[in-house]
Amino acid sequence: LALPVHAVTEGPYFTLTGSIDTFEDMTLTSIDPSLTIRANMGREAGLGFNHSIGYQFKNSFSTELEFSYKAGDFGPGLFGAVSSNSFLINGIYSFNIREFYTPYVGYGIGYTFHEVNIQNYGDRTDTTLAHQLKMGVDMEFSRRLSLRVGYRYFTTNSPTFKQYFSSENSSHGIEAGVKFHF
Repeated sequence: LALPVHAVTEGPYFTLTGSIDTFEDMTLTSIDPSLTIRANMGREAGLGFNHSIGYQFKNSFSTELEFSYKAGDFGPGLFGAVSSNSFLINGIYSFNIREFYTPYVGYGIGYTFHEVNIQNYGDRTDTTLAHQLKMGVDMEFSRRLSLRVGYRYFTTNSPTFKQYFSSENSSHGIEAGVKFHF
């Protein structure tokens, strides 16, 4: 199997990725007394997706605007789920090693809209600041298309779901998708 060898492609691009996200246990504070839950709560693994549009510069640096969605059910003891919709600005550095694969590392910052739904209690929302670190590999199939596989650590300031609780929010995600160069 012969694979093409390309340098980093300069110009605009679009990514579509899906992820499997595992959430760190949450420490709940300011718990509403009507909720019979403990202060340490787990969350089940969930599915997510990330879409971004960006620009790759000649110097191996790129910037992008990203929308991401993550969701996961609460662990035993609480029936419900938390979802997060995020808008981030990312800076990414690609290590141009002149092979068909290109390792990358990146950092992003933005805002996340959280929504919690607890069975028999309803929905609550909050918006917080978000940060992420990501790393992975782009495997080029042509100058216009590459497969992207990576890891992402995502965290936000603690959302406060009024009349429910406040909590920590962070996740680890394994993602795979495609990157289209224009």
